[in-house]
Amino acid sequence: MSTASTSTGTSTGDPPGGLMPPGTPTDHSPRDRFGPDHHAPGDHPGSPLEAMDVLALADRLFRSADARDWAGPDPYDGLTGPLGRLAVHPVLRQVLLQTVKRSRIDLRPVLGIHPLRTATAAGTAAGACARLSASPVWRRRALRLGRSAAAEQLSGRYAGLWRYEFDVQTRWAYYPASLPNLVATTFCADGCLDTGTLDDESVVTLAHGLLEHLHNGAFFTYTPASDVLVHNANLMGAALAGRLACIGTLPGELADRLVDAARGAVEVSLNGQRPDGSWPYGRGPRLGWVDGFHTGYVLLRLEQAGTLLDVDVRRPLERGVDHYLRHLFDGPLPRYFADGRSRRDPNNDATAVRMAAWAAERGFAAADFACAVLAAVVDRYPDLGTGTPPGAASGNRPLWESPRWSIAPLLDALTALHTVLPARDTPPSPRRPPADQPSARTV
Repeated sequence: MSTASTSTGTSTGDPPGGLMPPGTPTDHSPRDRFGPDHHAPGDHPGSPLEAMDVLALADRLFRSADARDWAGPDPYDGLTGPLGRLAVHPVLRQVLLQTVKRSRIDLRPVLGIHPLRTATAAGTAAGACARLSASPVWRRRALRLGRSAAAEQLSGRYAGLWRYEFDVQTRWAYYPASLPNLVATTFCADGCLDTGTLDDESVVTLAHGLLEHLHNGAFFTYTPASDVLVHNANLMGAALAGRLACIGTLPGELADRLVDAARGAVEVSLNGQRPDGSWPYGRGPRLGWVDGFHTGYVLLRLEQAGTLLDVDVRRPLERGVDHYLRHLFDGPLPRYFADGRSRRDPNNDATAVRMAAWAAERGFAAADFACAVLAAVVDRYPDLGTGTPPGAASGNRPLWESPRWSIAPLLDALTALHTVLPARDTPPSPRRPPADQPSARTV
């Protein structure tokens, strides 16, 4: 099993030549505000970060999700109940989905919406656990989740790819659960590659599926049915194609096709960067917003793709990081939209912790800043049990208990942050709990 993975949740190794060296942050970056002698809001005596270390938080989060077999609500599960089958018009689908997602009262029991186990959550969590695979306990966890994600790889028409387990209606597209999508495919594929749970034949099938169904000749598409350019998805496809091409087990012609497609896709998104360093969500009407977690995905995947494809992305990456740190944080508190008012979202908050850890590793910010970001958001996650009364800080509690949208991204962020922090005395690896025993339901 590889421990030096290149998934969005894992380090891509040494930064590309020319990136800012450690100790040289972007001007006016959060490092300036939160250096060693400064404390961010939430980073006070008695805070969760002083009561336990980051690895202990990750272990607690894993155990909580594992006790529920990684099943739970999802922000986009509104169409899985009986009413979803009656909502045949796009407006009705979007209204139903958003009502369930945003309601402060959990409507799922009333609407017959049941907890979901998603391959995406398993893949993301597998990669997060693989980062700590020097520990036998975390290695077993990674393998079990990687096998679970691998078991959901599609066969038939869309062989090799992955899907969401629910229909989705967005402002720009509708894609049913029968269609694969690039985001699910990337998180699942990376988790499986990180854990070595895909055999050579499955990797070849994945490569063919990626090129045949999720690449339109110019860039990678969100679904086989869409030609809309979504920058984070396009760069996820480019990074995954680059990673597959570097594995060394693919036929040479197939690897060359992956590299050509990936380099072209990177160029498309580089051309889409705005003068201020930001990327809009996508190209087209009503897709011009800039938000935190999609920007994080863009930056992580752009660096990964540039490294794997030997493409110089230093300047665009630096400009993107500068915009991200300036406009998508209010002190250590993540913003949802650039320069927007506070809006708490578990995926956005978790991705902010992940990005702060990445920025510290790359020398764009201090590790203190990453810890300050975690301290600013940690109380909102019920599964961490940090003392916040249920619903007091999180608003829509089910959103913060979602395995795909909350738990797996935060686990990824915590394990990444643990690897970035200076070595110190930490508790020994957790003893193997019964939940870590492989079982028929997960292997």
